[in-house]
Amino acid sequence: MTPRILDEKALQAREQEIINAAIGLIQEHGVEHITMDKVVSKVPYSKGTIYKHFDGKEDLLLAISNHAISILSDLFWRSSQFEGCTRERMLLLNFSYLIYAILHPALFQTVVCAKSPNVFGKSSEKRLQEQEQLEFKLLGAIHGIVEGALNDKSLNLPDHMDIQQLCFANWSMAYGTIILLSGEVEQCSGRTALIVERELFNQNNLLFDGLQWQPLTKDKDYSAELKKALDKVFPKELLLMHEKGRDLAF
Repeated sequence: MTPRILDEKALQAREQEIINAAIGLIQEHGVEHITMDKVVSKVPYSKGTIYKHFDGKEDLLLAISNHAISILSDLFWRSSQFEGCTRERMLLLNFSYLIYAILHPALFQTVVCAKSPNVFGKSSEKRLQEQEQLEFKLLGAIHGIVEGALNDKSLNLPDHMDIQQLCFANWSMAYGTIILLSGEVEQCSGRTALIVERELFNQNNLLFDGLQWQPLTKDKDYSAELKKALDKVFPKELLLMHEKGRDLAF
């Protein structure tokens, strides 16, 4: 019997099915326990078929990371296109990061693991190039908001910082708050009564007011504006969160 030849669309669908199975394993056991044999046990394909798609576990982890970055870059891009002031757009973008972490906790954690030299060193060139292109889009959304703020004079760069450094400060603030306080990702032992979305909102305002990013917190009700922006830009995501019993309170 002649083997059935799959077209590109069918191959991509099969690859995504394998990726989804691996994500399910990560959710169940953690990224450190994933093996190719465990993935094989979860899909109706042979190990040989899976290796036609992925060079090994590391290549699969990078593929999962690329899938994650694709989802996140879409959220970031939608935030960057919101018709609000630049500071509102960056606040919305940082909250889209929290939405992503709540809806995709396994992906949130896998992206970090996939950044290790071991994963990069054992992944295919195709997968590495794909990640570079996806990250370019993701970073473009963040940089675009900052450049817009510089152009409309609502923000001035500190003398000792460039755009990349400012974007890093924003990312590290958002990432640190989410990973320390989000119950969906990890729980910091010292979190006590801290609520991740409330503290993310506070940290944003501390950073942006410190940078003198206009309008300042005292001049605008960012809580009300953020709620309206979230409802307008991410209604489907908020509904998915609600179905999981998770609503934002800030």
